[in-house]
Amino acid sequence: MSKEKVFTLLEEHRGDYLSGNYLKDHLGVSRNAIWKAIQALKAEGHDIDAKKNSGYRLSKDSDVLHLASLQDALGKDHPYEVHLLTEVPSTNTWLKELENQKNNTLVFAKKQTAGRGRQGRSFHALDEGGLYFSLLKTTDLGSYNPSLVTMACAVALQEVLAEAMEGLVSIKWVNDLYIHGKKVSGILTEGSLEMETGAYSSLIIGIGINVNTQSFPPELNDIATSMALATGKTFHRVALAKKILAKIEAYLRLTKTDPETLLARYKQHLLYLGESILFTHEGQEKSGQLVDLTKEGHLLVKRGDHLLTLHSGEIRIRKGDTP
Repeated sequence: MSKEKVFTLLEEHRGDYLSGNYLKDHLGVSRNAIWKAIQALKAEGHDIDAKKNSGYRLSKDSDVLHLASLQDALGKDHPYEVHLLTEVPSTNTWLKELENQKNNTLVFAKKQTAGRGRQGRSFHALDEGGLYFSLLKTTDLGSYNPSLVTMACAVALQEVLAEAMEGLVSIKWVNDLYIHGKKVSGILTEGSLEMETGAYSSLIIGIGINVNTQSFPPELNDIATSMALATGKTFHRVALAKKILAKIEAYLRLTKTDPETLLARYKQHLLYLGESILFTHEGQEKSGQLVDLTKEGHLLVKRGDHLLTLHSGEIRIRKGDTP
């Protein structure tokens, strides 16, 4: 008997006890088989209580990524082909190297050994308390504005994380989310172009979130945090993933149907808006006041009597003391 069948029942009744008799009768196996399945699930890290005369219970705070729980959370009619990997260099790279790529292929990893951010920067993804996944889109790409896809994902993440934490989560242009001045999440979107038409043939959206991460390498302690460290709470990553995917799908459509609303929501949570910033531009460090976003999602910085437009990939921003 597959332990996944036992897990599915426990997941469906998360927080409630299911008796051994109920499990064996429902699955048509022996009590001993149920016990062995429970032990195997515990060995994987699932928090399962066993209580005499009550049975087994999957704790509400149990947070182990499991394919069955991901499938169950997404629902019977979800559009994704879901994969869960124990360890992979990068979920984005895994999708790019995948043969026979299918639309809505969705891959999660418990660990990433070479998680990447923009401009080749690394993203700490070695902790199993994080949520790391990538989504591949290969059809209906004309319904999206590629230049606003990263911003759409940032707004989706900001809303889900802020709701879960009941607190302030900000967006640092263009693809990072911050809590109390420290990075909690990063986004990496990558597209493939058709040479003849110049249109996108595929789009990969990569997400990395420090959810229940409890520690970082010393060099990251001052610049990175997690949802758990910021709140002292444990979060259910599968539930977060479900909400994030639903928000991403909705905001991807807005990139074409209502970009003004998307940019307004992005700007509402943008770090340093109206403040003085220091930035590197064309190889030189400069200062200015961050005043607005263009309709393409670029930054407008006021320097004296002039407005400078900053494009994605050109700058690294940090808060400054002088305009």
